[in-house]
Formats: sequence, structure tokens, C-alpha cells
Amino acid sequence: MRSLAVLSVVALVGLSAATKNLPEKFYGKFLCEDAKNENFDEYLTAKGYSWFTRKLIVFAKFEKVFARSTKPGHFSFENLTSKKDVSYKDVEIGKQFVGEGLDSTKHEITFTLEGDHVFEKHHPLEAGEAKDETYEYYMEGDYLVNKMEAGSIIAKRYYKRTE
Repeated sequence: MRSLAVLSVVALVGLSAATKNLPEKFYGKFLCEDAKNENFDEYLTAKGYSWFTRKLIVFAKFEKVFARSTKPGHFSFENLTSKKDVSYKDVEIGKQFVGEGLDSTKHEITFTLEGDHVFEKHHPLEAGEAKDETYEYYMEGDYLVNKMEAGSIIAKRYYKRTE
């Protein structure tokens, strides 16, 4: 009987450890404040974007939205721009899914949680210029910080909470 109780506790601990929820502070709408960007043009250059494409990206409006899902332990994520929007519904931390990237191609996407940082990992599934990408998100006050790396270049974009 005692071993059954120990197994039950181990199973419950394993289940709760496997189920991670998005921290409450991430829920909301966040608008990019271009004046607070760090090394973003350098990051785009390191990724191989042309001058014209970089300017289109830099001048586009960006908004990130983390919203609650109707499914427990899930959330929805939107990356809204003045050029293209992408939405991922019913995302579960640690579960891979196929979604569309901003480049309009299919990607394997996984959101993970490490401490109080959220990581969005993309692996392109179609031929083209897109490469594996990881975006890191964390909070600094009312700002959602989006950290990106390309080679030795580290860029940060700051999104002000609007809701």
C-alpha cells in the first residue's frame, strides 16, 4: 500500500512538473517602441537582409499579444505588424506545433519556459532563406523585452504594455 502511495505522489509531481503555464505577467498587448530598440538594424544585417528589406522591417509597426485560451494550460499568441499578422491559438508550453512564420512559410514552433523567460523557437519546414530562430521574451516593468541573436549580434526590442 505504501509503494502505491509513493507511486501516486511521484506521478503527480511528474505531471505538475510537465505542465507549465505562461506566467501571468505576460498576458496582455504590447506595442513596440522603436526608440528603445537596441542593435536591431545590426541584427537584421547579420541575418543577411538587404538595406531595403531592413528599412521595411524597421518602419513596420509591431504588436505582440499573449492571451488566455479557453483550454486550461494553454495560451494564444499574436505577432501583429503593419505588413503581416501571425496568430497561434491554444499554444501549450513545451509542445511543438506547425504554424506560419512572418516569412509566410510553415515552421515547427515550440514555446518553452525557463525561469521567468519565454522562448519561441522556429524551425522552417520549407525551402527558402529562413533559418532556425529563437526569440526570448522577458518582462522589465511594463515592457515586454524581445531578445534576438544572430552570430555575435544581440538585439533587443522593447514593447510597452497597452492592455
